[in-house]
Amino acid sequence: MTKYNKEQLKSMSDEELVHAELQLDRDLVTLRFRKKAGTLNRDEVGLLKEARKNIARLRTEQIAREKAAGMLKDSMRDLYRSTFKAAADELAKQAVGGSSLGSDLNEMMEDSE
Repeated sequence: MTKYNKEQLKSMSDEELVHAELQLDRDLVTLRFRKKAGTLNRDEVGLLKEARKNIARLRTEQIAREKAAGMLKDSMRDLYRSTFKAAADELAKQAVGGSSLGSDLNEMMEDSE
């Protein structure tokens, strides 16, 4: 997981911002699941904090763009959420050892969106 800087955020399209946030949100859920299950390594605990901060950075940029365009809060999110397709989640595979439970969790999360 990499830290987003201002230049990266400014260069991203609105759709890329929303998709990056949604992917990080999924990753955060997986990390929390792994932490509760006890499968999160000590060196990976920092990923929780990093994911939360990256989500905050992305949301801050989204809100700034929405205000500049005179849009309502979360308008961009609502607009691009339907085009989001989750990437193959390595974190989920690690959490459940690549079993079918991971795919079941991903399907449930996609259905809830």
